[in-house]
Amino acid sequence: MSPTDDADIHTQLPTWQRRIQQTAAGLATPQTGSPQAALAPLLQQLVSVYNLSSGLMGEIRRSADSPLATTDAGRTYLVQLASALEHTNRTAAHLSTAVTGLTDAHRLTPRPGIATPAETRLNVTLGHAAALRSLKRALAAVTGRLTDTPPGQGAAPAPAVVEQPRRAVESSTRPVRRRP
Repeated sequence: MSPTDDADIHTQLPTWQRRIQQTAAGLATPQTGSPQAALAPLLQQLVSVYNLSSGLMGEIRRSADSPLATTDAGRTYLVQLASALEHTNRTAAHLSTAVTGLTDAHRLTPRPGIATPAETRLNVTLGHAAALRSLKRALAAVTGRLTDTPPGQGAAPAPAVVEQPRRAVESSTRPVRRRP
């Protein structure tokens, strides 16, 4: 690996750590009260997670097309970014669930003074908590040290990622999504 590739990795990882931490810090718990008051901040959080996801995707594309992808440290870096992207996408899915819960609460409680159903409030709270956990997992993915991987083992995590969809297709059970 050239010194510039090594320097690129070691300057980019702290940048991604900082961006994920800032996004996680912006994931404030949804406001209590009316669903209308909580919807705008939650949508802003969803946009910030989308921006983070877009940035990670751009970095993966840039790095995958560079000579960096041919080195063990570079492949490990790409695996870290891919893992962070996966968790960031899960964060967006959980936030989308929370937004859906808020819109359902708005639809179900059209008049002021009517209490939001407890199940809807719980869906919003659990969706937001799951989003925060997923974002913390994304941070953990880019916080791992590149030197922890022995030489020649940098590409080892990739087959597990490739095999996962194949196992899902081969299994006879299908996931079931419950709707409130």
